[in-house]
Amino acid sequence: MRRGAEAIFCSIPARIGILGNPSDDYNGQCISTPCKNWRAMCVLTPHENRWDSTLSLDFSDSEPALEFKSVENLASMPPNLNEGGISRLVLGTIIHFQEECVSSGFAMPASGYTMKISTDIPRQVGLAGSSAIVTAVLRCLLTHHGLGTALPPHAIADMVLKVETEKLGIVGGLQDRLPQAYNQMLHMDFREELMEGRGWGAYAELDSSLLPPLWLAHAEMGEDSGRVHADLPERWATQDPVMVRSMKELAWCAHRGREALVSNDMDGLSNEINRNFDIRIELFGEDSLGNNLAMVKLARNLGSCAKQPGSGGAIFGVIPDEGFMERARSAFDEHGWKLVRLEI
Repeated sequence: MRRGAEAIFCSIPARIGILGNPSDDYNGQCISTPCKNWRAMCVLTPHENRWDSTLSLDFSDSEPALEFKSVENLASMPPNLNEGGISRLVLGTIIHFQEECVSSGFAMPASGYTMKISTDIPRQVGLAGSSAIVTAVLRCLLTHHGLGTALPPHAIADMVLKVETEKLGIVGGLQDRLPQAYNQMLHMDFREELMEGRGWGAYAELDSSLLPPLWLAHAEMGEDSGRVHADLPERWATQDPVMVRSMKELAWCAHRGREALVSNDMDGLSNEINRNFDIRIELFGEDSLGNNLAMVKLARNLGSCAKQPGSGGAIFGVIPDEGFMERARSAFDEHGWKLVRLEI
């Protein structure tokens, strides 16, 4: 992110959940990494006239542009945030920032601005596209209000989580926003004594060069992850035995995966990736996984490990040999899925 003479620019990559998901909300462990194939971008240009308080939002032709008399006016009479795509995410972030940071006195008031937001992250396929947009907008707002380096990355991730869960009602795990806030592959430990004690986990940066070459295949558009995860909080609250066992095993997948990365044990990493998805089947059942299950089976038949990077319509795995991408591309094409080599 940089601030020039006229504009503030922020670009946030997609996120790949390597191992452990979805144990992050249940005192588990995860490994996740930013992915450079896709990004959400925000450009905030302050008005030259510092007394001009108008707010103009440009969504790069994906949605109609919006204009408001002022941020204060927007926050006092907010639109329906249950509708809309990118605009909903952007408005929710601006309103939350105004309510939590400016009105509380944490951030100084600033001039109005024009904001341009765009993204090429595929929607609802488990790549944390909504978190990327919210993070990009939030970082621009922090810089615009003189707080560009005031918050540590975990606090930024927490603020993004609040925007999504409290302001917008989006269901999402704790690990989604952290690699985007740190801009780094992370091993994240969400054990209970940390989360209930200080409010955040233990986050260790990992060298992304430890990863082997990875591929990802995705549908044009997936489904809302909230539907899949809807019953997990109740199952955790009642200590459902399958739920408890699954979360512990998923956490161990991430723990063993970290050891495999550090020791360059790619067979061990592949085994943990496969095991992570198999636990997901035990946790949710085959019917809830839809086409993802068929695509994982296809990938495994082609010689690769495979699991979902999140909870949407995408899967990824380790590229096992030089010919994999060619033979896999045509196989996924037959199902309407796009195959790419990941840029980590």
